[in-house]
Amino acid sequence: MNNVVKTFFTWASITLAFYPGPVFSSKMVEIPAGPFVMGNDSDRYAPPQHSMYLENYWIDIYEVTNEEFAIQFPEHPFWKGAAPHPVTDISWQEAQSYCLKMSKRLPTEAEWEKAARGEDARLYPWGNKPLRKKAHPFHSGLIKRRIGLNKKDVSPYNVRDMASSVWEWTTSEVEGKKITRGGLWNFHLEYEFSKTFDRNLVASSNRLPFIGFRCAR
Repeated sequence: MNNVVKTFFTWASITLAFYPGPVFSSKMVEIPAGPFVMGNDSDRYAPPQHSMYLENYWIDIYEVTNEEFAIQFPEHPFWKGAAPHPVTDISWQEAQSYCLKMSKRLPTEAEWEKAARGEDARLYPWGNKPLRKKAHPFHSGLIKRRIGLNKKDVSPYNVRDMASSVWEWTTSEVEGKKITRGGLWNFHLEYEFSKTFDRNLVASSNRLPFIGFRCAR
């Protein structure tokens, strides 16, 4: 190998070391077009039950992590060891900005629910009975777990952590507040508050330790 070739490969190795290339966010899954049952008439935290048709769309399999968010927004702080945890303390605007940077957007409330619920109107992503094991043994809004740790929290479309992790921002709103969806294991500790149709209304400017997000397209 001559010196010119050696120089080229040395330069290329250094370049790759400092420029690893684009880093992509969570893998996505396609949700097929079709109707599904949305809401529940007996739950005060849910919209009224009705049938709704959605065109096909894509949604992140996992929630966005601290590590992923910090790549796009380096000023985002997080505890050592929390890189694979769902990012939180993020306002609605910041979550939407991240999704746009990834050529995506936040999901609508209906898109989130269909991805969690499927077409058989199930109560939880995995079925109609709560899991025996609690989502988390601690009562704290600061203790979180890495994404995908709960192997049973899987929706019919293989979307993960939709009932045993944090609340998630959506684009939908009611009375000027954004609708969040998902579980809140680090506060309620009960799956009773993590049903596929439960909703919560939060001011878009709030940054809370139990609200994160995933993207759609």
